[in-house]
Amino acid sequence: MNVDKDLEEMIDKFSPLLHNGLQAQKGLLDIALIAYDPIFEKGTNGEPVFKSFSTSQLNEVIKGLREDIIPMFKENNYDEGIKKANIFLEKLQKG
Repeated sequence: MNVDKDLEEMIDKFSPLLHNGLQAQKGLLDIALIAYDPIFEKGTNGEPVFKSFSTSQLNEVIKGLREDIIPMFKENNYDEGIKKANIFLEKLQKG
């Protein structure tokens, strides 16, 4: 029994499964940001929808990104999502 060879074969077998699992995880994490996309679309007045939010509504959206979304992305080492969430935060804070 060659342990190194057996381990190498096992790694080769499970690598595609791990890759698929990571892709599925990324897809699930992306869904968290999809909910925010509509607020950046232009409304009937030609401005992004979030510009019509009250201060409390805007603060609630910002709070959700800061306290829920970004920590979840950090926990899962999802740098792409963190970058996008930070872009959203920047736009909301300027708005």
